[in-house]
Amino acid sequence: MGLLPKEQIIDQINKSETILICVGKNPDGDALGAALGLCLVLKKMGKKADIVSPTAILNKYSFLPSADTITHKIEGVRNYILSLDIDKERLHQLRYEVQNNKLKIFITAKNSDLEQKDIIIESARFKYDLVMVLGTSDSENLGSIYDENSDLFYEAPVINIDNNPSNEYFGKINMVDVTASSTSEIIFNLVIDLKEELIDEQIATNLLEGIIFKTNSFQNKNTTPKAFLAAASLIAKGANKQEIIRYLYKTKSISTLKLMGKIMSNLKYNGKYKLGWSILPNGDDDFIKTNASPEKLNLAIKELADSSPEFDIVLLIYKINGKINGIINFLEKMQVNDLVKSLDGRVEDNQIIFDFNETETESAEKNVLQKIKEWTNGVER
Repeated sequence: MGLLPKEQIIDQINKSETILICVGKNPDGDALGAALGLCLVLKKMGKKADIVSPTAILNKYSFLPSADTITHKIEGVRNYILSLDIDKERLHQLRYEVQNNKLKIFITAKNSDLEQKDIIIESARFKYDLVMVLGTSDSENLGSIYDENSDLFYEAPVINIDNNPSNEYFGKINMVDVTASSTSEIIFNLVIDLKEELIDEQIATNLLEGIIFKTNSFQNKNTTPKAFLAAASLIAKGANKQEIIRYLYKTKSISTLKLMGKIMSNLKYNGKYKLGWSILPNGDDDFIKTNASPEKLNLAIKELADSSPEFDIVLLIYKINGKINGIINFLEKMQVNDLVKSLDGRVEDNQIIFDFNETETESAEKNVLQKIKEWTNGVER
């Protein structure tokens, strides 16, 4: 009988020396908490470990222990070796120069001329012998990290850990637990099996932040008894719950609150589909009046979606600089791939981001509502 995914992961970690932890574009608090917690655990095990994200980390997560160690590009992923088929006695001189941004290596033989066949360029093994991808549904969401290092993902074992049902199982080993509240909860249970004694205050704070973020401070429908038990254990191990709450939830500016009020004043609701939606036809004016930026919309829609159990789906259509855009916030358990394709959009943190060819918000509203209803009729909720 084969090993279970968790057993395979523990085996891979134990026999690896240098591990790369990857999170996707615009990583949320869960992916970051899980990655930082795991990275600190691996270092305490004597492993070399790095975390990489293709995009910048939001400032509100800078309080997380070791958040400043996250990089956005893999440096020195592989060494290249210039091999010379020559006896030491025949080598007279070896030097290099940089000319016009090109490295030139000068080799002088002592007794005879070198032939091209005597010089071989070899590529050594990658410095990472294991890649772990956390909280990412597909390799495409890794962006430049995957595009610029595809050979690494082909040659090194890839472990895929996630709790999203839309995960594409792209790893050599896949541990996708849709019953877990968060990726951080999965990592917590993995560490318990690795060695529970490794969890210190910093690791506990990172993992608890991920659980709190993903459950909206234990208010979301995905909060399970296992999430409470994991959180209780992490708090007992020293996790700083007060600091997490302060940085995650006590950060809304007056401008953001005003923008949320503007959205809610235009709110409509369809009980059959548990669908709420709002239109900002004069987005430019609304942003000026509320002194808010368009970047605040994603947060505002998420807050609206989390404000009532009657919402499964929340849609915002807004017009800015003459262009109509849309955001859909959906429940994590929903399979949204078909809806994303029909809207030609992209997924970021349980939200679909898309735009329209229409020039009028009324026609855009009618179009997207029809697509949502057609998709929802085929979704098990």
